[in-house]
Amino acid sequence: MNIEEKLDLEEINRSLAKKESKKRIIWAYETFKEGLFLTTSGGKTSAVLPNLTRDALGFCPPIIFVDTGYFNDCTHNMLKYLKNEGYDIRIYKSSISKKEIEEKYPNWSDPDSNYFNKVVSIIKHGPLNRGFKELKVKAWLGGIMSYETEERKNANFVQYNKGICQVLPILDWDHCKINEYLILNKLPINQNHFDITKGPDQKRECNIWKECGIFRNV
Repeated sequence: MNIEEKLDLEEINRSLAKKESKKRIIWAYETFKEGLFLTTSGGKTSAVLPNLTRDALGFCPPIIFVDTGYFNDCTHNMLKYLKNEGYDIRIYKSSISKKEIEEKYPNWSDPDSNYFNKVVSIIKHGPLNRGFKELKVKAWLGGIMSYETEERKNANFVQYNKGICQVLPILDWDHCKINEYLILNKLPINQNHFDITKGPDQKRECNIWKECGIFRNV
């Protein structure tokens, strides 16, 4: 029996909508146990979800970070902060070097380039899928919020795709709530995070939800 048959996602989402974020995290751990992981982008509010999870559970499951090879020092400093706080960071990278990518796919970072989607898949989707497979991930906690983009307004607290569940415990947080949490818990903010896979204006979705998961044929 696969997870779609075990979980009534419609009912679960109705139930979780009435719960606070910590209760959603507890539900995720009680449901998936050691199969639960976090993901992080190292971005502006990336310190929030690990802190909230540790507060909810008394510990934090391992955190998966995909290093695209294009992040700046501010993002790497966020990862150093998380490591120094004792979080278990699992880093995955593309099997193709940045130099090889630049040579094979010139000017790929232009979203209008014919290479853009292919390289995003190589440097982000591929490494994340490899991490999911190697770590035997059943579900992952993500820190996205619905107010951030139009696409995220349509997300649910729990989503299922390609053999894996994504759980979004702070999906209904707004700008004020996330900033209040950062201030109250004295957490760092990465104001200068830049993800090349999101395009020059940083408004593109990198589509890890649509493109990543544990494929049944792997």
